[in-house]
Amino acid sequence: MPARFDAHSHLPDSHSAPSDHRRVVCGTCESDWEAILAHAASDDQVLPMLGLHPWFVTGASPEWAPRLESLLHSHQTGVGECGLDFARKETDQPSQEAAFRAQLRLAHALHRPVAMHVVRAWGRLLDILRTEGVPPAGAMVHAYAGSPGTAQTLQSMGVFLSFSGDLLKPERTKLRESLRSVDASHLLLETDGTADLVHVVELAATLRGVSAAVLAAQTCENGQRCFKELIG
Repeated sequence: MPARFDAHSHLPDSHSAPSDHRRVVCGTCESDWEAILAHAASDDQVLPMLGLHPWFVTGASPEWAPRLESLLHSHQTGVGECGLDFARKETDQPSQEAAFRAQLRLAHALHRPVAMHVVRAWGRLLDILRTEGVPPAGAMVHAYAGSPGTAQTLQSMGVFLSFSGDLLKPERTKLRESLRSVDASHLLLETDGTADLVHVVELAATLRGVSAAVLAAQTCENGQRCFKELIG
């Protein structure tokens, strides 16, 4: 199988062996940003991303945004994982949206790719991307779980859509339908740190009616386009 590209993962545990494929490794809160940078410095297959995940917005320090901006200035990293997650009743939606907008603006200003987490907030995502603009250095929604219609809208805006190991769950029929609907030029695959990338590629290829080798090559090329600013 050709080189593979894991479009979204997290810090491995201390016993994990180095991977044989390029992978995007995302930070989610202030406490893991330095570890992400150290991990990337030790492994040339890692493309680092630093961001504030929507789950951690309300607990962030008042200085999170200036600190993130300073790290982005001093390191060639992308922005993320950031976004919107309205699944919980107690969610502070205005705070999430403010943090998301701030990170999108950093991605624009510093010409960095952005990785977005979106749960039950597709309408607001589209509204915000229309007002803030999609960062031209690259943008993806990770673990995509929206409808085929939303997928088409996001692709028309230049956003890549990444599918995770959730595809391996037979009951996720709507997710599999969305996978089939995405244009090959905007498709990415990921482990989210919990799946085997080979298995994700093989199943996605079967669902799309192509060979695993063809899909691995296509998603690798797409990953290199989406995250081109981080690839030396």
